[in-house]
Amino acid sequence: MNIAVVGLAFTHPYSYTQILHGLGHRVTHVWDDTPARLAEFAERFGVTPVNTPEAIPTEGLDGVLATSSFPDRVNHAIYFLERGLPVYMSKPMAPSLEQLRRLKEAVARSGSPLMGTSVLRYAPAIAALRGHLDSGRLGTLVSARAVSAHDVGMYMKEPNIWQDDPQRGGGTIITMGLHAVEPLVALLGPRIRSVFCRAGRRHYTQSLSEDIAILTLEWEDGLLAVADIPSGVNAELFGVEIYGSKGSVKASMPKGDVQDALGGAVGHVDHFEEFGYVGTMKAFLEMCRTRRMPIPFEESEAIARVVLAARASAASGKLIMMDEF
Repeated sequence: MNIAVVGLAFTHPYSYTQILHGLGHRVTHVWDDTPARLAEFAERFGVTPVNTPEAIPTEGLDGVLATSSFPDRVNHAIYFLERGLPVYMSKPMAPSLEQLRRLKEAVARSGSPLMGTSVLRYAPAIAALRGHLDSGRLGTLVSARAVSAHDVGMYMKEPNIWQDDPQRGGGTIITMGLHAVEPLVALLGPRIRSVFCRAGRRHYTQSLSEDIAILTLEWEDGLLAVADIPSGVNAELFGVEIYGSKGSVKASMPKGDVQDALGGAVGHVDHFEEFGYVGTMKAFLEMCRTRRMPIPFEESEAIARVVLAARASAASGKLIMMDEF
């Protein structure tokens, strides 16, 4: 398949391009608003650079990766959706309710498939947890916890600071919180009734958003979960714990089945596989082939609304009821 990359605002398009080429597909064209970054990417991967997104030829194109910064990412996604192309948007889908509304309308209007997700949804460890849930061996689910631990120091300076800015990229609650909320929703469903969030600055006190946040989520059936987002830390660890009346399970990324000599989890030797990047691109390619969204838009919309509600809760100090948000 032939894929175009629109925007090089962070590391994901580099990873995705490497994976797509390794799977036997081609990234044919690339656009970015930084000439030096555009030229370096084009030379590294043998891709044709263009001066504007509109200069990317849609004839013979199978799909688009929209990986620019906001609000351009939403504009780019809508542009290609309206030209009948499947679009993948790297996380988050949108850092505002207005941008989320525009995407929803574009999908309905164009009929083109859109995919937006944390790569962790497609991590092998999450698939393994889903198997335990589907088996029913846990009994009645009692509570759950997810952690997204990641050093956000790289977002404290240009050119990455847009991701730390709540007005531009959503800030830590959204960009890192998504990696905790998405696996929980993938495993437990999107019917979240309420969200409460507290956030602060502990290490990166210069942050425009926060470097620590804790979300409390309640599902419509009363299930409670915590999403823990420590981001002023020298660590990269993601995990989910699920507690049931008959059994409890947990999984981490990287997986703990392979460890270093000191006992630290290292997981699969290919971290693109371990953290779900490969699975995400395989799901995207299948969407390009079938034109069916692997994740219902309503579910992706629900996830986006939850992290946006968490942002509003942290600002107001109040519990947010999702049916009123």
